Amino acid sequence: MHPVLFEFFGRQIGTYGLFMILGAVSAWILVRLLAGKENKDISLVFLICICGGFIGAYLLRPITRVPEIIINWERFSQISLRGLLSFLFGEIVFYGGLIGGVIAMLLFCKHFKIPVLPIADVFAPALALAHGFGRIGCFFGGCCFGTILEMPIQLVEAACLFVLATILVLIYMQTAGTGLAVCMYGILYSILRFSLEFFRSDTARGIYGALSTSQYISIALFAVSITLLCIVIRRKKS
Repeated sequence: MHPVLFEFFGRQIGTYGLFMILGAVSAWILVRLLAGKENKDISLVFLICICGGFIGAYLLRPITRVPEIIINWERFSQISLRGLLSFLFGEIVFYGGLIGGVIAMLLFCKHFKIPVLPIADVFAPALALAHGFGRIGCFFGGCCFGTILEMPIQLVEAACLFVLATILVLIYMQTAGTGLAVCMYGILYSILRFSLEFFRSDTARGIYGALSTSQYISIALFAVSITLLCIVIRRKKS
């Protein structure tokens, strides 16, 4: 683990933050390459999605932990306010960012009457690419490490995400704007994340029954993506 990359005037520069920046920049470059210069809305929607994504990424953890606090209130009532806030906040969650970004995109596009599917289609490969860099940041930061394996689970997911990004680029180049790329992102990533969760031991975000919070979200993402895929195929045939 190398959570601190270097110090600059006495201030620590984190490796995780650096890879988040690399991910955002690489995503933007890929979006511009795929969308071309003719799409004037893409820049603003990209920025809106990032803002919504950050809000969602910080909110999902407290949302998933509120039920635990309610159920075990006798234990949590003895914790200081600072300790309670530390339990609720303090980390960002990818699925929260995905949900927040999607909501922001849908609201913005609906208000300004911008077609959603072409935008989502071009964002899908870029999201997978950025997420891959983020998982490398997790590796260096020492978070999301999972159970003990011969190969760190963060790097396994990063490699899978880079492969997924490549697949989605190829799909987009053949079916740009139809919605197929974003459908396949939802289907493939939900399967990937559901599977990898068994090795992550993601108790920090909640384990309910036999599955983690992220696995339940993966199931929902898979169902939504399959439904959207059926709609896309039906439209293509009509």
